[in-house]
Amino acid sequence: MSQAPPPGPPPGQAGPPPAGGPPAYGGGAGQPTDAQGRVLAHWWKRVVASLIDGVILAVPYYILTAIIGIGAANSVKCETDVTTGITSCNGGTGFFVTFLITMLIFFILGIVYFVYFNGSERGQTPGKMVMKIQVRDEATGGPIGYGKAALRWVVALVLSILCYIPGIVDALFPLWDAKRQTLHDKAANSLVIDLNP
Repeated sequence: MSQAPPPGPPPGQAGPPPAGGPPAYGGGAGQPTDAQGRVLAHWWKRVVASLIDGVILAVPYYILTAIIGIGAANSVKCETDVTTGITSCNGGTGFFVTFLITMLIFFILGIVYFVYFNGSERGQTPGKMVMKIQVRDEATGGPIGYGKAALRWVVALVLSILCYIPGIVDALFPLWDAKRQTLHDKAANSLVIDLNP
């Protein structure tokens, strides 16, 4: 009398996937994923998205800086003493004030841009839209909201201001991190997922 074959898939075929969904940060086909099974964005996609966003922000920044700079230059009055030939100028503090104003403009543009786009329901800046990547909350998988988006931006800014080295480490961190997170992602408990892996 022959024995019945054991239950399960025929030899050489895989069985059904285990119950409970994909493991958090497991990764199909060698790709790390989030708790919802979505592939995390590659570092190079994040870099390209940042470059696109940088160009978009640079245009209004440089236009406003030029306008303010021209105004500051026009406020400088120079006179040359005919007897000594020495030229003296007044109003040079306008350039320092111009520098402070342009830094303030950069700060405001940056926070409005990144907090608005990353904190929105969509979770994408224009650069992320082009690269088809998205910022999501690590715990819920949904939008991070404006509070976490602001925290993300402030941490990235502070790390960049600190002699640039911490900013470089922050930007490179996804290359060796299991969750492909930057330090500012870790501070806000956010992930960047790939919508078109």
